[in-house]
Amino acid sequence: MACLIQKFHTGWLSSGSVNRRALLQLAAVMALAALAVGGAILVSGDGAEPPRAAGQEAADPLAVYDGIAQDGIRLGEDDAPVTLVEFADLQCPFCAQYAVQAMPSIVRDYVAPGRIAYELRIRAFLGRDSVRAAGAAAYATRKDRLYQFADAFYRNQGLENSDYADDAFIRGIAEPVAGLDPEAAVAAADDPLRFPIVRATERAAARIGSTGTPDFYVRRAGAQKLEPLEVRGTGPEAYAEALDGVLGGS
Repeated sequence: MACLIQKFHTGWLSSGSVNRRALLQLAAVMALAALAVGGAILVSGDGAEPPRAAGQEAADPLAVYDGIAQDGIRLGEDDAPVTLVEFADLQCPFCAQYAVQAMPSIVRDYVAPGRIAYELRIRAFLGRDSVRAAGAAAYATRKDRLYQFADAFYRNQGLENSDYADDAFIRGIAEPVAGLDPEAAVAAADDPLRFPIVRATERAAARIGSTGTPDFYVRRAGAQKLEPLEVRGTGPEAYAEALDGVLGGS
């Protein structure tokens, strides 16, 4: 299941504290992705609501990232033989489901031992909350805390396009993440295109024809080309099987 693009929404451009000019610039970039699908409305899989992410982990879920090298969007060792690339939207409920249910085991069993590295590319196509989230995530990326910020966001995710990602929400997500300034995260959410990575991610997704989230690709060491990762299922075992298949052929 995935959140899919079939039409670019523009209603959220007219409200809130996000810089109007910046959002219009982002709209032009995002329209490229919308044209690739040429369709009607935003849909999520078969229309069924996915399981919500909140409250499924006890203790400190962010501890899974402790001791693992993090540099911008990259998690893991530079010399890993394979890099798993995920395109995600922090508003996407299926991204949250994956992040809570499957990603911790991928980080523990594949990234931490150096079997793969990870690249998390945050998109902003579901609406205004997505754009604000992408701006704050771009700030966290600069501080090498993207993975902790994204994880915390998913576990507190609100209803799509309900304008829940306001200043108080962004501040509350950033506060527990060591190394982040909550007020700087809020400022980034208000002006997302101050960060080139926000626009660049939309362009990258359009270039490879990625039309949904979460969307997974792999890049082998020494290669530039991204290959789609075929995952047959949504549980941790499905991702493990897919990654084992890729590593077996590396």
